[in-house]
Amino acid sequence: MAPESYKLQFENDYIRVLRVNYAPRAKVVVHDHSRFPAGYVYLSDSDPIRFTHTDWEHPVLMRPKTRAGSFRLSPTRFENETHAVENTGDLTSEFLRIEIMTEAPDRQSLNGRFAPFAGKRDAGLDKKEFENSQLRVTRIISGPGGRLSVSAPPREPSLIVVVAGAGEISKGQTFWLGPGDSKQFVEPTQIEVLRFDFRTKPLKISNKQ
Repeated sequence: MAPESYKLQFENDYIRVLRVNYAPRAKVVVHDHSRFPAGYVYLSDSDPIRFTHTDWEHPVLMRPKTRAGSFRLSPTRFENETHAVENTGDLTSEFLRIEIMTEAPDRQSLNGRFAPFAGKRDAGLDKKEFENSQLRVTRIISGPGGRLSVSAPPREPSLIVVVAGAGEISKGQTFWLGPGDSKQFVEPTQIEVLRFDFRTKPLKISNKQ
């Protein structure tokens, strides 16, 4: 993997979180990724990104422009995940790649693009954005001020991703919660997070990719 663009931020039996940074007009040499299903949380607006894959019949894949606060879920192709990357624009692309290393009984349904929240924020928000048998994603925004309590479900661990914040927290920070655990945020401005709830068990070591 290309160390100048990919930094390991967090890892346990359930997930591996990589913080990714493609500088403007940057070209990243050929590197490998796991074939786990993945979530992508976009921390910045960006221009299209070109991925050129090795051993694919149609090797070039263009990721469209992204907006800060959006996210994407992908079942990940089972083919070779070896590619080079080119940032075709003048904006830095910064995002988290969350590799999901849990049992996936309906893997292909882990799919979709989800826009940033564009509604009124005055009263806060607690909105389920996605759910299947493996994963649930909820967008949570604090009410007026920056006080927020986020709890994992009683029987499921969660990853909390900060989408917007100030003070001691910043976008892209992550927090792991065990089943039933909670995290308190007290900040000077409104806070927005995505909560990823993991509904299945980690894969056995022999089945990991």
